[in-house]
Amino acid sequence: MNGVEQVKSKTRSDFIYERLKEDIVNLYYKPGEKLSEAKIAERYGVSRDSTRKGITRLAQEGLLISRPQYGTIVCELSVKQGKDVCDIRLLLETYAVKLAVEKIDPSISVKLMEDYQRLWKKLDDDSPETVNAIYDLDDRMHDAIYNACGNEMVPQIIHSYSPIIRRIQVANMMGHNERKRGTMFEMGNIIAALVDKDVRAAEAAMYVHINNIKKTVEKNTD
Repeated sequence: MNGVEQVKSKTRSDFIYERLKEDIVNLYYKPGEKLSEAKIAERYGVSRDSTRKGITRLAQEGLLISRPQYGTIVCELSVKQGKDVCDIRLLLETYAVKLAVEKIDPSISVKLMEDYQRLWKKLDDDSPETVNAIYDLDDRMHDAIYNACGNEMVPQIIHSYSPIIRRIQVANMMGHNERKRGTMFEMGNIIAALVDKDVRAAEAAMYVHINNIKKTVEKNTD
């Protein structure tokens, strides 16, 4: 589906809100970067008015800052905010995986392992497709854990921080090739624990995974 078709299926302000949000959380627009309404409208093929409405919504969500007489700026990645979100994830996701180990459908954990093994063979490929595949596997692994844990509040809480989590996730990979391999290794340990239904191993692997993300957030401030 091309951009014109997408615009037709929803309001133009919704379209620009979703596309611009996606580009911000994926760091196409970098933290601290000044945005031009005219260039954004031209890039996405929408009006200045629709662009302005989309920017207003993103400013309300804390992804953009609109400053009179200066313009619109992409919010910086707050180190404290990133560390706080990681602390929340450490609590909730170790709890969720502990519950999920016994409940997850074996076919789901086996499929995750098969996908993981295929992706591991491509790990030396630094293409955007491979990096995106890592993001996708990570998302599917966490979603499988949320769905299996039986506590509906866990995914609701985690997903409320999804824009921050995605920005951290992308920053975690960009310029840190060792984190790409480290992330894969950590996911492999979590998935293996799910397959083996090993509660202690799953908790420990999840803690290491989230804590290493937190360390990368801290490292990025050095």
